[in-house]
Amino acid sequence: MLVISCVFVVIALGSLVRATTGFGFSLVAVPPLALLADPVTAVVVAGLMSAPVSVWITARDRRHVDRRLAALFLGFGLAGVPFGVWLLAVLPERALMVAIAVMVLVGTFLVWRRTPVPGGTPTLAGVSALSGASFASTGIDGPLMVAALQGSGLEPRVQRATLSVMFSATSAASLAGFWISGRLTPEVGSLLLVGVPAMLVGMAVGERVFRRLDAELFRRAVLWLLLISSVSVVTRAVAS
Repeated sequence: MLVISCVFVVIALGSLVRATTGFGFSLVAVPPLALLADPVTAVVVAGLMSAPVSVWITARDRRHVDRRLAALFLGFGLAGVPFGVWLLAVLPERALMVAIAVMVLVGTFLVWRRTPVPGGTPTLAGVSALSGASFASTGIDGPLMVAALQGSGLEPRVQRATLSVMFSATSAASLAGFWISGRLTPEVGSLLLVGVPAMLVGMAVGERVFRRLDAELFRRAVLWLLLISSVSVVTRAVAS
């Protein structure tokens, strides 16, 4: 019962963060899910749970999507997904835990420092491909894309909507990869039964928060959550 309650809280919180900022579901959800279950199950569940949130944001904010950037992100992001699915299949559990921890730490640093990634369109294309591979293998994609977009001058709603288009597509492609590679296990199904109502709660609260967002306070809270999560995963990876 305690594990079920923790899974509910984790997925609700991840959905809240994703609905509010346009990214961050897996950053918040994957590390604790990896501690509650196992790394592969955590990645698959996070991938499945983040998809409806991204689709919902895309549908609501479709008029705010930057179509040129969305097309670029889609093309290269989807190209990276098969490589990520392959990595998820071949990496041992400890290596996957380390990879998740590294991605969380890198993501936390990029968000904390508001680090822009220079280089224009070629850089955005490369980061999109890397993000797609990262999502399929570790469940984490957002910070790389956010860093690539920092300094672009996009309004928050435009950035959220444009990123959600890519995340919707990479989630769908990853789902196909998980199914083909036999990752949709009964354990994943049982966690999804808990995760769906939690996701709906998080989405509803997240939309309210987005409308009344104190951006700096929320950002600090998310950074603390990411730091705690990454330390937990590193500790487990070292101990295993």
